[in-house]
Amino acid sequence: MAKKDTPGGGPRKPWANHLQRLHAAGMGLGGRDKPAEWVDAATINDLTREELNAKFETIEIKMDARLEAIASKIDGFLSAQTERDKRLDDTIAGVPRDIVRLGNLKLNIWGATLTAVALGVAVAALGVTLYQTGKGDIAILPQSSSAIQAPALDHAALDA
Repeated sequence: MAKKDTPGGGPRKPWANHLQRLHAAGMGLGGRDKPAEWVDAATINDLTREELNAKFETIEIKMDARLEAIASKIDGFLSAQTERDKRLDDTIAGVPRDIVRLGNLKLNIWGATLTAVALGVAVAALGVTLYQTGKGDIAILPQSSSAIQAPALDHAALDA
């Protein structure tokens, strides 16, 4: 009777020899690896093609959902960026208009300043003119006419 390599009865896998040598040298994974005679034992991990396809389809559905979530976030971000760019373009387009308006405002301020100075000069000139006119009127004091004063002198002479 031929000696079996493994308890499962099948031929030993090539990597099982490496695992057995590592285990014999004391370089195992701390008790988590199996001795070489258990390596080819029947395992629960034997998947059929249908199970593997179903698992791949499940993973694909999950990845598609994640991809859609990321795509929707990117679309939201891009729409927000587009809206921000429109507002920025409107602001930039308004800058020349604001500059023209500020230029007009500057002209208006200069015009108002010159008008105020002109009004000040006009009021000062009017004040000087009125002062000079009043000064000329005050220089001629109202005096009684000699006809009015003479009878008073005549009357005073008679009483004396």
